[in-house]
Amino acid sequence: MAYGLIIDFIYDVGEGVGEFLPDDEKAQFTPLSLDQIVKSYIDERNLLNVFFLKRQIKRYIKNHMTSEGLEYVDPPFGQETSFVEDYFDGDLHVFLTNVVSLLDKEYEVRVQNFLSKFTREG
Repeated sequence: MAYGLIIDFIYDVGEGVGEFLPDDEKAQFTPLSLDQIVKSYIDERNLLNVFFLKRQIKRYIKNHMTSEGLEYVDPPFGQETSFVEDYFDGDLHVFLTNVVSLLDKEYEVRVQNFLSKFTREG
């Protein structure tokens, strides 16, 4: 699937903000920040997954940017996954750009932590 990792990530975002909860549970749910969602996403996967997710996001932006803005295209943004503007500031393009920035930031932190393990032991 061309955008399988984006779909997977968007479902994690939905769970992090309570999008899929019934209304009564959603009212009592404390949503996670995008930064927390990105960290949790990486915790459950690996850095290679981060690389490919960023690549899919960049390809999606390149393929679906119009003069009116970034289009919601199904897949990956079907009826269940077109909610990001309800929870985060900005439009879809801003959201995806922020995700890429957070992935880059978290990637750098984790690579530095990984490398520091070897420099301390040597």
